[in-house]
Amino acid sequence: MACKIANMVQMENSENTKKLVFVRFPTIPTPYIFDAQDLDLRAGDMVVVNTEAGQSIAKVVSYATQEAAKGLQEIKPVVRKLTDEDREKCEQIRTREAECFRFCQERIGARNLPMKLTRVEQIFDGNKITFYFVAEGRVDFRDLLKDLVEKYRTRIELRQVGTRQEAAMLGGIGSCGRELCCGTYLTNFQRISVKMAKNQNMTLNPSKISGLCGKLKCCLAYEKDAYANLIDNLPKPGKRVFLEQGEAMVVSINVIDQSFVAKLADRRFIKGMVSDILSQEQYLRLGEQKAAERVTESAKPKEPAPETPPAGKGDEKTANKPRGKRRRSSRHRNSKQKRSDPT
Repeated sequence: MACKIANMVQMENSENTKKLVFVRFPTIPTPYIFDAQDLDLRAGDMVVVNTEAGQSIAKVVSYATQEAAKGLQEIKPVVRKLTDEDREKCEQIRTREAECFRFCQERIGARNLPMKLTRVEQIFDGNKITFYFVAEGRVDFRDLLKDLVEKYRTRIELRQVGTRQEAAMLGGIGSCGRELCCGTYLTNFQRISVKMAKNQNMTLNPSKISGLCGKLKCCLAYEKDAYANLIDNLPKPGKRVFLEQGEAMVVSINVIDQSFVAKLADRRFIKGMVSDILSQEQYLRLGEQKAAERVTESAKPKEPAPETPPAGKGDEKTANKPRGKRRRSSRHRNSKQKRSDPT
């Protein structure tokens, strides 16, 4: 009896200590949890896993905790690491996917369907082929589906995706010079709004804030919370604030520096920090203090102005004598000398 209980406890502990891993499929950004069993897996390893549609190739992202797997009804095991034979089979599958892509694209043009083919994926065991496409609205692809089934004689699925999913499937290099976030490590697509770009003082130019998918960049959401907290501390443009220089209206703000530019009543512009803003009580108290200082200064006795020394007699005559008359008299004297000269 004791041995049976010990075996049961050991089995429960072994189940609780499963080695779980996150794997990611080429066309799906969301990672899924699988049981690694006794395999020694590392991030970046290619593995074969069982799915509802059949065997597929996936990439190991990282190890998963037991808490992350809580609530999952079934955790499927990883079949094996990718072997050399599996890699040869993958090359054959890629060749067939390229041929399927060309044929489907040809039929789309022949039937003049308003859709853009993005990618073709065949599962590892070859029982299903999925065609991913992008379209503005709903597309009636029943005739196209008949052509594909007649051609390949297997399960065919046509799946419509958005432009973000298309960018994640195809990959590429963003304006930052690095690989697209959605094609490397993002696990889901967050809702992005223009308000995020406004809060970060970015130029609202579509070519600057849009990614390869044509939508707003996913990286705008990375610092959303940080900017939201910083903006809460700053006064909004158009708001009146009390400063030591007087009451002013905020013209612009700098989120990173936590500074702002305000316009005073005398139309002067000053730069201030958040710590420079006074409350109304502090501003009134400061005004009373300045008024008291002015009254104190006005009550002080003024020093008498220094007396100027009296001017001398010669100086008085020179000062009282008009300057114009002195000039006229000198000219008159010179003219008399010229007349008296016998030459």
